[in-house]
Parts: sequence; C-alpha cells; structure tokens
Amino acid sequence: MRDIGYSFESALADIVDNSISAEATRIDIVNDVDPVAGPYLGILDNGWGMAPAELTQAMQHGSRSPREVRDAGDLGRFGLGLKTASFSQCRRLTVVSRKGGELAARCWDLDLVVEKDEWILRLLDEHEISRLPLVDRIGANGTLVLWQKLDRLDALSDDANEIYAALNQMFSSARAHLALTFHRFIAPDPGDPPAEVAILINGATVEPVDPFARRMTPHSDAHEVETLSIGTGEIIVQGFTLPHHQRLTTDQLEAMELGSSLIETQGLYIYRARRLVSGGSWLGMARRAELTKLLRVRVDVPTALDSEWSIDVRKSRMRVPAIVSTRLRPLVERMTESARRPYTYRGTRQAATSGLSLWQRVEDRGKLRYEIRRDHPIIEDLRRAAGARGGTEAVLLAIEATLPLETLFSDIAATPKGVRQGDVDTEALRQMLAAFVEAMVPGRDTLPVAIAEKILATPVFAGQPHARTLLSGLRRIQE
Repeated sequence: MRDIGYSFESALADIVDNSISAEATRIDIVNDVDPVAGPYLGILDNGWGMAPAELTQAMQHGSRSPREVRDAGDLGRFGLGLKTASFSQCRRLTVVSRKGGELAARCWDLDLVVEKDEWILRLLDEHEISRLPLVDRIGANGTLVLWQKLDRLDALSDDANEIYAALNQMFSSARAHLALTFHRFIAPDPGDPPAEVAILINGATVEPVDPFARRMTPHSDAHEVETLSIGTGEIIVQGFTLPHHQRLTTDQLEAMELGSSLIETQGLYIYRARRLVSGGSWLGMARRAELTKLLRVRVDVPTALDSEWSIDVRKSRMRVPAIVSTRLRPLVERMTESARRPYTYRGTRQAATSGLSLWQRVEDRGKLRYEIRRDHPIIEDLRRAAGARGGTEAVLLAIEATLPLETLFSDIAATPKGVRQGDVDTEALRQMLAAFVEAMVPGRDTLPVAIAEKILATPVFAGQPHARTLLSGLRRIQE
C-alpha cells in the first residue's frame, strides 16, 4: 500500500482533495523539525471537521465504496486516498479534527502495526493531543493531517540543515503541482462556484497557474463550448489557443510552458469536479506537433462518470471510454485545425494584404513547401540587373532547396523567443528600404503613399520603429 506510485506532490494533492471536499476555504501546509519527534508535515484546514465516529470511519481503509454516489464537488473516490497518500510518505499518520466543539484524534503508526501484526488504530487522549505540533491552530471546525516518521524524506543526514534542504527540494515541485492542479479552486473560472480556496505553504500563498492563459494580457482565444451527453452525465469540452510567443514577454512564455515546453504541454486537460487529473496529452486522439503547440483543450468530467473513465486511486490517470473517444475525436480534430492559424495565418496575411512578403507557402498534393515569390519587386529588379548574364533562377532555386527547415524547427521549438531574424541595424535597414523603393519606383524623387504603406507593412519593416522615418528620408512621400 505504501508503493501504489504516489509522488510527494501527488500525495500532498490527495490530502488537499479531502480539505476541499470538506468545503475548507483555507488550507495551510506546514513543515518543520520537532526537537523530539523529528521532521513532520501538517495539512491544516478550516473545513467541516469530523466527529469522533466520523474520524474513525475516515481512518478505515476503503472507508467509502467507489459505487457510492458522491456529490458533484466531492473529490474522493475509493476512501483510500488519505491513508495510501500518507503512508507513501510517512510511517505515522495522525488526524486531529474538531467538529461542534469536540476534538478527537486517531493515529496509524506502522511500526506498531508491524510489532503487533494487527491493524491497531490508536485513539489519542487529551494529553497526547496537546503535545502534537500545530494542534493549537485548529479552529472551531477543522482538521489537521499530520505526517511523522518521514522515512521517505531524501535527506543526506539527520542534521537539521540537511532535513530542511530536503524538505525545500520536495516543496519546490509540490508548489507548482498544487498551483496547477487546484487553480480552479484558488481562482474560480467564470461559471464555477465562486468560493475561493486559499492554499498556503509555510505561510506563503500558492498562486494559481491557469494553463489556458485567460487572465493574462494578451490572453488566449477561447473556442466554442461543446457538451457531450454520456449516460447520466455531461462532459463539457472547450479549446483555447494560446497567444503566439512573439506577443509574450519571456516571463509570460515561461509561465505558459508549465515547467516544460509548449510542445510537451499541448493537448487535453482533464478535470474531475474542477480538479485537474491529467494534462498535456492528446490521449491518442492527435499527435503532438509544432503547429498545434498552442492548443490546450479543457475537458470537464463529472464524478458520476468515474467508473467509465477508470480514474485510479491517485486521481492522476484514467482511460478514456470508447464512446467518449468516438465523440471527442472530431472535436479535437476541428480544434487542432483551428490552432494552426497563428502560424499559417501569418503567411497567408503577408501574401494577401498590402505587405510585400518575399516568401510564399505552397500546398501541393498534400505536401508543403516554401518558395521565393518571383513576382516580388526586389526579385524582378534583380532579374533586370542580371540581364543577359542570367543565373538568377538557379540562385533562387538553390536558396529554396537549402532552406534549413529542420534546424529552424528545432531552434523555434527550443527557444522561440531567442530566434529574432528581423533584428537589423539602422544602416542595414536603410539599405533594404532603398532597394525596395528603387525596385518599385525607379528613378523618381517621390513615393506614392500607397506604395510607402505597402513597403512599411512588409514584415521585415513592420516591426522596426524607425522604418517610417528612414523611408521619408529616402523619398518624399506624397498623397
């Protein structure tokens, strides 16, 4: 039971589930080193609390049947999470709870279980309870889950500094996990119940991490909400196309990558009762691709469909039912096609509007290639300059054939903000503008405003703040 497969952060999240199910509005996670008992971790909430009989039942393994109908907001499933999550990290689990003014405590100590070879649940008396850390912080109603004998704590030694270092290392990943897993409780989405839950680690508030970037500027583009009626429940599906990386600051891009990369974190984000169960995978419905890396799809699954989804004890894995997969796949295909627009639209726009893109995207019999536009004024001017010597077409073909697509793909995927092909100094910018002007209005002193705007709309000039001033210095622009 200790080795079901919990990580530290997933075990911690399972305990937080219980606090949220008890309608807690504040959850404090505290770790410290007791001079006598050694390191401990406490999860303290202000939820309903439990009466003595309820607490005893909660400490039973399999305290509730998965066949039992649960409330829509109940994050539990098997009645195992409190025990299995705790035992995965410690050998002594103590739960202290107050409800209606009555304080009770129960303790599982695995060393006692081994010694007596029986499942002996200890009922602590008032004196024993008073000696527990954090117990004085339990309010009128609330629960404290206390982990002691942290034998899975990977400290280099029993020295207090080494123990604190190990705890800090574990919590560095746990904070990010909680921020993402419970972001819809910390900062409810529109349409969610408005009650907010504050989660604090050693007094520091856990800030929510929204994988769909709806609260930042620029924000994501929301797709249409889709509803799938399956048996007794409804699955709500909505896609979000994240803003293009060129519109984001470095910090914003790093936050959107969720500790990995946009390619690795695209896909379906499955929520059970608003709690994130799985994220960053297409679950076999699509392939991870560069052109769909900005697409994330939120899938809300009600607790009524738990058995169909085969959600595991840790609430971190599930199997998508065939009937859901059949109906969800067309929605995913439509959304992935839509998500390509931030990339493909850029090329289409440059070719179709007043800009003068040098490259064009060509789709031919299911294949894609990029060509230099032969009708571009710069290319036409180059052909005229070459005259009878020719050879221009061969040079263009050589440039197209040696375009380093694989390297470009790798560089943009790894460091999208680091690829800045358009950075040019003032003199180089002036030379390029002069070439465009001479190609379009050779031998003239004036430049029609329509042509000037077309030049300035070209991508290489559009992002340059001094381009308009430099262009005015080359030709007098007239209406």
